[in-house]
Amino acid sequence: MTFTAILNFINVLSSSVLVILTFALLAYTLTYNFRNRVARRFALLLAFLMIVYAADVALDRIVSADSANRWLRLQWLGIAMTPATAYLFSLSVLAATNYRIARRRWIGMFALAVSVVSALDAVFGNAIVGQVFYRPPLSYLEGGPLFWPFAVYYAVIIWLALANVWKARQRCLTDSTRGRMTYLVLGFIAPGVSVFPYLIAFALLWGPRESGWLVLLVSILGNIAVGFLLLLMSYTVAYFGVLTPDRVVRYRLLRFFMRGPVVAILVILAIQITPPIERIIGLPRDAILFSIITGVIILSQLLLSVTKSAVDRLIYREDREEIAWLRELDRRMLATSDLRQLLENNLLSLCELLRVPSAFAAAVVGPDLMLEALVGADEKRTQILSVTDWSDALGKALREQSQAKPGAILQPSHHRGYWLWPLVDRTHDDEGVRVLGILGVQARTAAPLFTADEVRVVETILDRTTRALADRKLQQSMLANLRYLIPDIERVQQLRGVVPYAAADSAREPMTALLDPSPIHSPEFDAWVKDALSHYWGGPKLTHSPLMKLRVVSETLDHADDDPTRALRLVLGQALERIKPEGKQNLTAPEWLLYNILEMRFVQGRKVREIADRLAISESDLYRKQRVAIGQLARVLSEMEQTNAAESMSPPASSNGSPFGAVDDAPLPVDGDVTPPAHKSTAP
Repeated sequence: MTFTAILNFINVLSSSVLVILTFALLAYTLTYNFRNRVARRFALLLAFLMIVYAADVALDRIVSADSANRWLRLQWLGIAMTPATAYLFSLSVLAATNYRIARRRWIGMFALAVSVVSALDAVFGNAIVGQVFYRPPLSYLEGGPLFWPFAVYYAVIIWLALANVWKARQRCLTDSTRGRMTYLVLGFIAPGVSVFPYLIAFALLWGPRESGWLVLLVSILGNIAVGFLLLLMSYTVAYFGVLTPDRVVRYRLLRFFMRGPVVAILVILAIQITPPIERIIGLPRDAILFSIITGVIILSQLLLSVTKSAVDRLIYREDREEIAWLRELDRRMLATSDLRQLLENNLLSLCELLRVPSAFAAAVVGPDLMLEALVGADEKRTQILSVTDWSDALGKALREQSQAKPGAILQPSHHRGYWLWPLVDRTHDDEGVRVLGILGVQARTAAPLFTADEVRVVETILDRTTRALADRKLQQSMLANLRYLIPDIERVQQLRGVVPYAAADSAREPMTALLDPSPIHSPEFDAWVKDALSHYWGGPKLTHSPLMKLRVVSETLDHADDDPTRALRLVLGQALERIKPEGKQNLTAPEWLLYNILEMRFVQGRKVREIADRLAISESDLYRKQRVAIGQLARVLSEMEQTNAAESMSPPASSNGSPFGAVDDAPLPVDGDVTPPAHKSTAP
């Protein structure tokens, strides 16, 4: 093998790597950033770059001038479209900094028209490029009469595109955003410089020449540089339009490259080096190829597993401890199927111990009992569900247990042919005793008779079942809170992605918003909402609330007789109406819980104990749910603020500003709050 042949082999490998890299970046961008204009135009640019590099790889296997002519003209489709797509991409980047791009948009349309015409001529005509100069390993199309005008157009548009990206960098106000935009400026050099047809320009200047080692060496170095610059460029684009934290973007991008492009590149390299190995060791090509590909795939996945902790330390850094806890929570989470399996195993053990054919476990859900697990024949389920007084039996069992002497053996209650044990959680001192459910075993006799060993095992199983139901209840409460917190988390992530830019010539002035931000951007927004609710019927926390600065409040003054306090009350009432479920109000339905808490606590002004009794929850649980409800209301207010308040707001029908119309009872004073009006007709 000659030195030129070796360089050509390396050049084909580098071009293959670029094809894989551009395709992988294209797939990643379209998957995770498709809704963002910057990412979509970057994906279009990557598609044309992929065509250029794919043609380079195909030309190495071409054996005739006609085939080379077809592939070279296809390659020119990517070359001709690169300047226009690069300029459109730069416009999207500049527009993301709140810059007016009206005049530049016309330049983009002109560039797109010229590129389309140039691509059509390059594929079907001879004005820009002519006949093929076929000299393997490098071949190219000879320049046509319009090649130099196209070259000037190419250089001017790429320079203007680079100037747009540089302008976007200058508008960045913070070191972080300026650093990312610097990466984008450096990476932007790759598409503009890498695909220009230098061989045609050199041939027109100095005449056609045979392919030399110097051209191949420059091509290899250029491909390596382009690969790194594209990665740098893609790293910056990956942050456009995403609401996830930076650490998630970094981790997702790195894992994607490790599992996809890196493995694909190793496989392609293995395929390319197979012929030399075949000649050296004398084994059949298929045997070598299968062995190498199998080893690459398996070893790469093993390497990913081994290096996972190192990657986590690199990506998460100071967040490693929190991420580890989140992953541990995912592994320890007790799902519904897990709980059912655990309960069934306990019931099976209990049935085998007591030599009975049937047992069940039911959990307390509001005022009712819900069957969680059952062991026994199919007809047993129908038999158990047909009994309507299990709740009364649970109350009886609780009374018998409370009358038992301390330290006495826990005896079950007998009901409908079953021994019943109440499942009571006594570990939560702040909440007192919680009744979690009931465990029933088909009775051997009316009077419970157990051996000492049976008593010991039964108590163990009862303790396990109680802990399982307690953990499940806690996890359900946590998941319910997360369900309401996720929209707020998304709002915080969206605020995290808001980047300040210089706006001297923007359509709006973001600096003004930065100096006097909306209350919804404050970390104390939820606390302000709670304060305003606590003085819903009047008081300093409502009159002097920072929520008065909300745009939606100022746009509601016309419906409130220019009274800011009443306008804020109207806005709060409208937000409360938006979280109200459809249908008739229900005090026991889970979907009504948050609305009922806010309505009874702040509008009706009822006491905490009274609300807890009516909703059948503990006081501590009420306070937790109240925080979730206030967070939900704050999210709705934030959405109202970000939409057209004048269109979304409508004056309530009631004259007192309450979103619920006439209140059945006069509102009662909230603890520590200003006493509301005594009669509805005089309410402000």
